[in-house]
Amino acid sequence: MKIALYNLTTTTKRGGIETFNWEMAGALARRGHSVCIYGGKGHITGDVPEGVSIKTYPYLKRTLVPDLGSRFRKFVERISFGILAFANLSKEGFDYIYVSKPYDIPLTLISSRLSSAKLIYGSGGTEFFPGYGFLAGKVDFLFACSGFNASQIEEYCGLRPKVLYNGVNTEIFSPRPPDMELKRGIGIKNDEAVIISACRLVGWKGIQYSVKAVSSLVRKGYRIKYLVIGEGDYRKELESLSKALNTEGRIIFPGSIKNSELPSYYSIADLAVFPSIADETFGISIAEAMACGVPVISTRTGGIPEVVGKGAGVLVPPADEVALTETTEKLLRDKGLRESLGRRGREWVVENFRWDRIAEVFEHHIAEGNGET
Repeated sequence: MKIALYNLTTTTKRGGIETFNWEMAGALARRGHSVCIYGGKGHITGDVPEGVSIKTYPYLKRTLVPDLGSRFRKFVERISFGILAFANLSKEGFDYIYVSKPYDIPLTLISSRLSSAKLIYGSGGTEFFPGYGFLAGKVDFLFACSGFNASQIEEYCGLRPKVLYNGVNTEIFSPRPPDMELKRGIGIKNDEAVIISACRLVGWKGIQYSVKAVSSLVRKGYRIKYLVIGEGDYRKELESLSKALNTEGRIIFPGSIKNSELPSYYSIADLAVFPSIADETFGISIAEAMACGVPVISTRTGGIPEVVGKGAGVLVPPADEVALTETTEKLLRDKGLRESLGRRGREWVVENFRWDRIAEVFEHHIAEGNGET
């Protein structure tokens, strides 16, 4: 198959959708497909997977678009990119064009019809707008990043997508010996348990509940260092909360850490906590921690139970500080349980979310849709 992975931000920023495009391109190329990434003019190319080509085009940044709403600005930004990419996209003879944002459907739909390519839209959330259902109904293949996300789309517009999960690079995110130099650099003593959360620091990630849980355990005498990795608008509030709870020395905010460096942090972790209170459609950070063999506590909301799997982690109700505290304490007290969960979590991610597996499911959905199975 000759496939275009079309997404403006793949080459202009880092994030979940961008990682999906880079990793999926590499996985498909390894399976013998011809893959081209279409993105905006930017400085990010990463390690270009072997067998993958890249085409970039200028675009009008959304900050320069009149503020008639964030979705209007996104739409105009992507249309400006699409107009310049359109001619090449239409003449390259692709079998499939894969888009990651609904704003890209109009122009790529026209391009696909002119070139006889089939159009795929892979949803990663709920960016609904008037006309979403009409456009989604016109694509040849509709995917969602989880069963939960598929249900959201079905409820909104009556269309039921196939599920194509996000993936994890299980070679980068894998168990490794503890990075003792890192541990010493942070100031963690050998008798201190290490808990990690890695996410965007916004209110709906629920870190305020894990801060309170850690504070409760510290007051009970547990020696803990809690690393809250990430940046966001909520960081100052979390730091203030930590100070108010007298846990400043116990809760550390290292800031943003490169994805390639996260496995080193997970290597020194006894436990990873992801206390989201929102209906997240997937939870890639959770899967990455599990891939590193770290036992995970998260919440029973959105698509998270699909990520954690049965018996591969522990789920508590969202916004339940007591349940989170009790579960964290239980795991800190039971090394055998932590080791068992870490092992099963790694197995679950390798089985279900490694990139070659995601590419295999993609191929199956395409073959099934074309009547080849």
